[in-house]
Amino acid sequence: MSSSAQIEANRANAQKSTGPITAEGRAASSRNSVSHGLTASPNNLFASDTEAQANFAQHIHKLRKECLPEGTLEEETFRRYAFATFQINRAQALELQAQDRWVNDPDHPKWFSQMERFIKLGALQERRADKALNELRKLQRDRFAALEVQGELYAYGKEVTFSKVLPIADLRTHNLYKTSAGLIAISLLATTEEAKLIARTKPITDPGHIATT
Repeated sequence: MSSSAQIEANRANAQKSTGPITAEGRAASSRNSVSHGLTASPNNLFASDTEAQANFAQHIHKLRKECLPEGTLEEETFRRYAFATFQINRAQALELQAQDRWVNDPDHPKWFSQMERFIKLGALQERRADKALNELRKLQRDRFAALEVQGELYAYGKEVTFSKVLPIADLRTHNLYKTSAGLIAISLLATTEEAKLIARTKPITDPGHIATT
């Protein structure tokens, strides 16, 4: 094992790197991003690595059975989550390989910085996965909340199409004036063309006016 002094020396060496300066160096660096694939887009990664493409197909197939995305918005969010978790697994494998190289040759100026880079790239993918999963959960939570509202609309004999990103779950819990599915349904009915036509043509009656005989 390396001594504390050796580890600190390796850290210091890693900090000295400022990245590629010349055009050739930057070009090589861009090729490296595809070679390990942790900073590549799905299109670039899978175009250059057919094995990764096959592995991702298996990975996304397994996750789909558990996440059950529905509709375009959920599907796009799900794919971001699936790709990020796929990259996490790849980053962990590359980190272990770099760690083995560093343990076997601790004085090499490159191995420690490589290991640290894979750790950072893995952490980046973890943040992306967490964000995408939270977004997917919110979309699905709103979808299930919308089912209750749709049921109320059907009870009124109406079918209203509303935005998939309408935060119905939040309306049910945070808006004290619209906590029930029935009240949300009434609000949505007011957005129909029929209701808008009535509002434009029917005079407003003062609710405080009491007719006398």
